[in-house]
Amino acid sequence: MALVLVVAAVATAVVSTRRPEAPPLIVAATDLKPGTVLAAEDLVARATPIEVTPDHALTDYEKAIGQRLTGPVNRGEVITEERILTARLPESLTGIRGARLVPVRPADESVAHLVRQGDVVDVIDAERTVLARGAVVAVAPSNSSGRTPPGANPPVLLAMDEASAQRVAAGSLDVALALILH
Repeated sequence: MALVLVVAAVATAVVSTRRPEAPPLIVAATDLKPGTVLAAEDLVARATPIEVTPDHALTDYEKAIGQRLTGPVNRGEVITEERILTARLPESLTGIRGARLVPVRPADESVAHLVRQGDVVDVIDAERTVLARGAVVAVAPSNSSGRTPPGANPPVLLAMDEASAQRVAAGSLDVALALILH
């Protein structure tokens, strides 16, 4: 009887220390720039312990291919839903249900290359009217040289609530907008 109890105790200990299996995660095979459309050679599937798996990590290799990145991703970094341009991105960045994405061409060209994904900005027009407060940069232009080509004013994609998005979109039709970084 004692032998049966010892075997049962050992079996229970082994089963309780076993880690749950996590599906392989999709990881960047190389350094990737914002706006990259993911191709097979950009990605690898890697087994990762479940206790270090980030929330919303991508696990379906085929579904990751063809998706567009919102920001830079380093080699070996796990690709998460927040790194992919989807309809859920504005809500995940702002925490606001029904949030929208709006492209804004800053009045000052250099601002587009100063902001990074996740930065928080306010948007104002030429009359100093605040069109949006606390907008989150979803996608900033990628330019490895750090300079804007002459005549180009790249847009910054901002996530914000629906009412602010409508004001910013309407306001950007005929006047340049300024971004104020928090």
